[in-house]
Amino acid sequence: MSKKTILIVEDEERMITLMMEALEGWNSANESEGRGFKVVSANTIAGALDALYDYRIDCAIVDLRLPTGDLGQKNSPEIGNMLATDLLMKKGMPVAIVSGHPAEVDPNLTDMPVSTFNKADDGYEQALNWLGEQWSLMEALRGVREVLEQSAGDVFARRIWPNWSQMEEAIGHDDQKLATAIARQYASHTAELLGQDVAGDWHPFENFVMPSYIADRAHTGDIFLIENTNWIVLTPQCDMATGKVPNVLLAECALGAEKWAENVEALRAAKSNSKRKEPTKFLRNFVNQNLSASVHFLPPIPGSEEPILVQFGKIRTIPLDDLNGQLGTRVASVSPPFLSNLVQRFGAFISRTGQPNIGVEHL
Repeated sequence: MSKKTILIVEDEERMITLMMEALEGWNSANESEGRGFKVVSANTIAGALDALYDYRIDCAIVDLRLPTGDLGQKNSPEIGNMLATDLLMKKGMPVAIVSGHPAEVDPNLTDMPVSTFNKADDGYEQALNWLGEQWSLMEALRGVREVLEQSAGDVFARRIWPNWSQMEEAIGHDDQKLATAIARQYASHTAELLGQDVAGDWHPFENFVMPSYIADRAHTGDIFLIENTNWIVLTPQCDMATGKVPNVLLAECALGAEKWAENVEALRAAKSNSKRKEPTKFLRNFVNQNLSASVHFLPPIPGSEEPILVQFGKIRTIPLDDLNGQLGTRVASVSPPFLSNLVQRFGAFISRTGQPNIGVEHL
């Protein structure tokens, strides 16, 4: 049976009883599908944080008006909103808010993987049904954590542990600085391990970050829709971050490629290796950048069927301040593993020097 651990944060005994009754009903109704929730409960934010440390939690149901656990502390919606935000932003899990005062939910949570339910309207049943709809997401997140933990174990055994003494001596005994420095190494080395060929082919979806990691300014590889045309940022990110450049260089992004759609369809419909051969060869030429030096291939942005052909020969500039003022028109960002190839190919194209023509008839 596939079970998920659900954190329930509620301080009223009557509501806890109703929640447990709803949970028993949901588990009974979904037993035939092999699904069920295991409960970890808390009645204060402090108790919830302890539970997160002690257990592997998959999802949560949170009341808004919670006490902190301090003597004399009144229940406050700010507490529940803060906990829901932490569960989303720091722990990465779907969260259902069940409250007698749903209007008190922080508006910033509305665009997150969170849903709000009213206690007076069978809120617990609705919340459990909604979390049940996120089952495949929770399965994937659990798998992600397992992959990351395995990679982190490899990084620890091979790279962190052998150099621990030197690291500690060089960085010092400041726990926060040590944690940050080591976290960067875990992140970079894990990305390196997962990016190796043994991890299998990358999905085109991984080519983009949506929305961008950097929310408040433009970044190299950002794609903006400007005057009904997509443009991609080529200016080095360090120059934009420091504001040292007044203008940003962009290249035009042409959408679509001749015979692209028919080859994609042929590959999807192919039932044998012989049928896959020609469309695979056609598409591989794009993926492997077997194109003109002035063109760089990017797969279709999620939600689109048309590939992007970056035109290095069609560039423009725009003031950095103006571009940062148009972040609402940013449609996607090229993800870090694919960004270096874009920049390198543009550098190779723009740095071509050429030479005078030699009359071949004189050879």
